[in-house]
Amino acid sequence: MKRSNRLVLLVGALLAVVAFVGVVLLLNPNSGGTNGASPSPTAPTTATVVKATVAIAAGTTVTPEMVTLSTVPIGAITPNSLQDTGLAIGMTVRRQVAAGAQLTADYFVDLGATTDVSQNLPTGLRAVAVQVDQVTGVGTLIHTGDYVDVIIAVKWKTGETPGQGNQVMPGAPVPDKEDRSVKMVIQSVKVVGTLLAPAVLPEATPANGQPAASATPSPVSQPTVTLNGQSELVIIAVTADQAEAVRFAQLYGDPIELALRSPKDYIAVDAAGSPIPGASPAIPAFEKTTGVILKELIDKWGVLPPNSFLGK
Repeated sequence: MKRSNRLVLLVGALLAVVAFVGVVLLLNPNSGGTNGASPSPTAPTTATVVKATVAIAAGTTVTPEMVTLSTVPIGAITPNSLQDTGLAIGMTVRRQVAAGAQLTADYFVDLGATTDVSQNLPTGLRAVAVQVDQVTGVGTLIHTGDYVDVIIAVKWKTGETPGQGNQVMPGAPVPDKEDRSVKMVIQSVKVVGTLLAPAVLPEATPANGQPAASATPSPVSQPTVTLNGQSELVIIAVTADQAEAVRFAQLYGDPIELALRSPKDYIAVDAAGSPIPGASPAIPAFEKTTGVILKELIDKWGVLPPNSFLGK
């Protein structure tokens, strides 16, 4: 009888030990032969990227309806892809974006080193290069996808003599016989590429032979700009007639000037004024201009005429 009691006590003690070990394992699952090391996290297999819901033309400002977040496998992610739609909305794309394409930072950057303009060239138009500088090219800040107007200035010899048709009194000084005319001849042409030339910095030659002191503007002063001779080739999409007008001005006129248009003028909107996702850019109505000659400045703008025109 005593022997049976001892056996019962031994079995009970063994069960108590097994129960204690089980409780310890439940409370600390990492204690069993892992030396306390946590298991390795599982590597992600997908990621979220920003995709275009519609085709987006170069020069278009991205609206919320044009983009969406999409989950793709890790191996299908395009380098530099955006992971937040907020990084794309309100930005202007500088090259064509296909519907469903992942939006990357490269779509919003124009480095002035275009190598192919054919993809941005609309059907039926020709690409023509116009050389501009910091004054005639809006500070060389024109980018692919922008819209510009073309302004030309021409001059010619009139062959007139004093007192015949130019209101000059006999004996008065002969005015400059080069007549000039300025006119905006082309409007709303699309920029399909740009090429920036290296800046040409003038060499400073101080009179005293000492190095010139660097100009450090005050923190509250207006930002400064360096006129460094920077030039830019702006490649525009034009019709055949427009190409001829541009070439004539390049050969016989002053340097062509490009006026930069607001991108808001080209956003297609519905009756409520909301942008239409995927719609082709709207083309503003042609604005008729009179052109400018000296007489126009005098009659319309009130510019005082030279003394030679008044016979003084």
